[in-house]
Amino acid sequence: MKRIGVLNSYSFPRYPGRQTRRVQGFLEGLAAGGWIEGRDFELWLVDSETQAEAEASARRFVAEGVDLIHGFGTGNTLPAIQATTEIPIVYYGSHPEELGREECQARNVTGEELHIPFTSNYKKFRFLRRLLPRTRVVWVPFYERTMFVSDEMRRLYRAAWDEAGGPVWFPGDAPRLCFRSIAGLCYIAGVEYRETVYSETSELVQALEQIDPRDGVIMPYNEPFTSPGGPDAILRFCLERDVPIVWNNNPQVAALGGLCGIGADFAAMGRESGRRAAAILDGAKPWELPRGDHTGQIAWINLDTARRLGLDPDPDVLAGFDRHLTGRSDDIYM
Repeated sequence: MKRIGVLNSYSFPRYPGRQTRRVQGFLEGLAAGGWIEGRDFELWLVDSETQAEAEASARRFVAEGVDLIHGFGTGNTLPAIQATTEIPIVYYGSHPEELGREECQARNVTGEELHIPFTSNYKKFRFLRRLLPRTRVVWVPFYERTMFVSDEMRRLYRAAWDEAGGPVWFPGDAPRLCFRSIAGLCYIAGVEYRETVYSETSELVQALEQIDPRDGVIMPYNEPFTSPGGPDAILRFCLERDVPIVWNNNPQVAALGGLCGIGADFAAMGRESGRRAAAILDGAKPWELPRGDHTGQIAWINLDTARRLGLDPDPDVLAGFDRHLTGRSDDIYM
């Protein structure tokens, strides 16, 4: 029986990977190719909460001799690429600022590159002003122990924090930034950009305290999911202080009371990854399968939260969301 290892993360801790639409989609894609879990293969799934866990799991998959590795997101795929040049790897992920793109061109890797919908171009990003007309500042926190923060940026931020004796947010016109492309989008949209890099959740909490809820919006990416307690700290701050959050590439936040999330269609990418995995298990080589570009979008908004924040989105704005939620639910998975 074949064995497939899956490196998964980017879920709020209360959501096991097995219950997510992306993993279910992966299994559906495999089944469409004639591969049924339990009959034809075993699925070894790891929900990693840190980069170190993902790296250890990738090494374990290789040591155990799995037949294929599936990486959800570039951050989970790179540890697998570092661990093996022989075992086929199927991934989907984004490459903001070109991060990880070269590594994911390895011969044993195939998959889909996703273009994060909300920040893929200035036309889509300008939707922010229609959704949150009073927004003046976009705040983006980054966790330092991920591929999205270079060694240089870690050193710069650590020196700035040490000198200031506390949190430091770099403005969009700073000489060096983690994501200059997002700063550029903010400039075009007429809002200010602020980013910080934190090393642990307690630092994140300190940094969030500097956000003014009257005109600020928090716009995290998914890498805080690899900082223990990071996503919950962000969501808790937003709920307690009535700060709008637009989670970039994770609509799930709206089910938990955050304002909204706009992201790629993870279920569709899961199914496509499953089809690729089935083809490889049937004998295809990763380099024989053409790589794809995913441009799909899923967007959820919490209407109760919008009302609490004093927002009254017009019908055209609401039409930009696939799902309009109310309350909070632990039963809606992404």
